[in-house]
Amino acid sequence: MGSEPMGFRPDPAPAGRVERELVSGEEIQRRVQARIDDHPALRDCGKRINAPMPKPTASESPTGCNWTMHYLGQFPDCESIIDEIVELVQHEANIAGPTRRTGA
Repeated sequence: MGSEPMGFRPDPAPAGRVERELVSGEEIQRRVQARIDDHPALRDCGKRINAPMPKPTASESPTGCNWTMHYLGQFPDCESIIDEIVELVQHEANIAGPTRRTGA
């Protein structure tokens, strides 16, 4: 006890939860950004919207997602659309734990 590495451990999805792909925070950011760039209302809003890096949450949400994005107040006219995009990506992917490099 106490010698186990601390980090993220994917658990099998309990009944009723979505099976999510484990990807890096950068990949989640890319997925959100691609959807922002492709959305007609956001593309034509006159401002550049940059997706922030996702932040791991202390525990999974009731839906099984283990990350969130903090952007509230930055894009007041567009937040409802961004909320929908983030929610879609949250159903697709969770942040994977840090990977260790082996060998030199």
